[in-house]
Amino acid sequence: PRSHVVFLKTHKTGGSSVVNVLSRYGESRRLRFALPHRYQFGYPAPFRARRVRGFRPGEKFDIICHHMRFDLDEIQKVMPNDSFYFSIVRDPGTLGASAFSYFRAAAPAFRNSPSLDAFLSSPSRFFRPGLRGNHYARNLQWFDFGLPDPVPAEKIPEILRNLDRVFPLVLLAENFDESLVLLRHELCWPRNSVDTFAHNSRENSQKLSPEQIRRLRRWNSLDWALYSHLNRSFWRKAEKFGISRLKSEVAELRRRREFLAARCLRGGGPIPAKSIPDGNLRPFQPPGGGKILGFALREGLGAEERESCSRMALPELQYKDLLDRRQFGNGSD
Repeated sequence: PRSHVVFLKTHKTGGSSVVNVLSRYGESRRLRFALPHRYQFGYPAPFRARRVRGFRPGEKFDIICHHMRFDLDEIQKVMPNDSFYFSIVRDPGTLGASAFSYFRAAAPAFRNSPSLDAFLSSPSRFFRPGLRGNHYARNLQWFDFGLPDPVPAEKIPEILRNLDRVFPLVLLAENFDESLVLLRHELCWPRNSVDTFAHNSRENSQKLSPEQIRRLRRWNSLDWALYSHLNRSFWRKAEKFGISRLKSEVAELRRRREFLAARCLRGGGPIPAKSIPDGNLRPFQPPGGGKILGFALREGLGAEERESCSRMALPELQYKDLLDRRQFGNGSD
């Protein structure tokens, strides 16, 4: 099993569920996490090794998985040479709408627009490049990967080929369960290690029209090039793995998730944060963003089952705090 893992967590792509998987695996095996001093590694500034809590030159960690803007040279200062690098991407046709809702308060381009349709009818009317927070409003995944922008169109294929050399696997948000199966095999981890619930889902997600999707892809053209390339790479890997084998393992993964949700969760799935009695299980609610759902545990769970269920239900920020306490004790930094 691989125990040196670099996960580039991109925004609004389902990465919080992956972080939960990595957090539980690492915690259960007492692996050392490269943790930010707060909750992100100085984002939106590029990642720097000095932003890792407890970092000293020459010291290496086992897992890094919290939000950053990727910088390979700096990552290599904190992670061993045999680390497995992976990330996750999402069609910008849906990601753009999710970002509009979630980052409404943070991105001036979104904040100044009365609605998504108004923004899409004339994005350049609202968008000013370089304005603090506006990286959320255009080509957000390209930005998170630390790629150059602006970039001449003829350079894009070479940039994407170089990315393939760094990231042997990039998951697809739209095929999340297939992604988890391929990831598990790449990492040689046990079957139950990729069991996870859908963290950070939104209440009343907006249904998009084909025209809205087309406009979002056009506006986020670098993200669309990135996603299209990585989508093709993903399905080549899936075919090599075997599509029927993949379908069989996905079906088993979903059966286990349904079983665990019925065993662990009140209502069997995500519920509004205000309905969660345990404050430690309530997910962060972004200012001005869509309401983020979380999980409440069923009554009557035994102590051991309650602990394993609570780890699966624990939101990312609270889990990071728990890992922090385990690694550094109760003192704050």
